[in-house]
Amino acid sequence: MKYILIAFVIILAGFIIALQFIPIGIEPLTEMYFNNHTKLPAYMFLNKTYNFSFSVHNLEYIDMNYNYSVALGYNNKTYILDKNNIYLKNNETATIFEEFRINEHFERAVIDITLAKNLDNPMQKDLNLINKTIDIHFWIEEITGPKIIITPD
Repeated sequence: MKYILIAFVIILAGFIIALQFIPIGIEPLTEMYFNNHTKLPAYMFLNKTYNFSFSVHNLEYIDMNYNYSVALGYNNKTYILDKNNIYLKNNETATIFEEFRINEHFERAVIDITLAKNLDNPMQKDLNLINKTIDIHFWIEEITGPKIIITPD
């Protein structure tokens, strides 16, 4: 019994020592989110301008160049509302404001934002992270008649 206890202590000590040599990895990431997501338009009237904003936060531990596109899709068609690139230093955030309107009847529409990391960033060492995209979206319905819409305030 004494030898089993000594063997257990030696194995446990070896395991603890081995854990000290495993590096704690820093996981790089990029955040993209709607600002004030509770106020995104869910219902809309034709020919009226609506807006929203979204933010991109660079937590990649390096400066990054991003490409983004904002698309509006309805009636089996897609329209690009905005397409641009932004350069963010590490831990920097950019907020993008968008406006849109729909002039023809539709049942449901989607606003889709796609963000892609620039593929030519020489600082990005991890090849698994280079071609990643982030996608956020929300849906809108047309108001065609009297509806009661309750919004939380």
